[in-house]
Amino acid sequence: MSGQLDCMANDTTTATVDDSLLESAALCLDVASVRALGSLKLGAAAQARLDELARKANEGQLAAEEAGEYERFIELGDILATLRLKAERQLGTTAAP
Repeated sequence: MSGQLDCMANDTTTATVDDSLLESAALCLDVASVRALGSLKLGAAAQARLDELARKANEGQLAAEEAGEYERFIELGDILATLRLKAERQLGTTAAP
């Protein structure tokens, strides 16, 4: 049980550090930068790879390495979305493109 608590504490600490870093980064963004974040698109090759990984995930066909790659795509999307939302909140606006 103690090992589980230690792991949970590390996850909380990481989340707190991540959140703090995103809050700090959001302070550096102006409205134009926030709009630019909202319009970011993957390149054609990266989008094709993401689509392939998503298809395989939906079919339960992801290999372990592919699962890590797919998770990274999702994490990066979440990070960018969180950064944009924090910046919008700090700017007091919705920076819709």
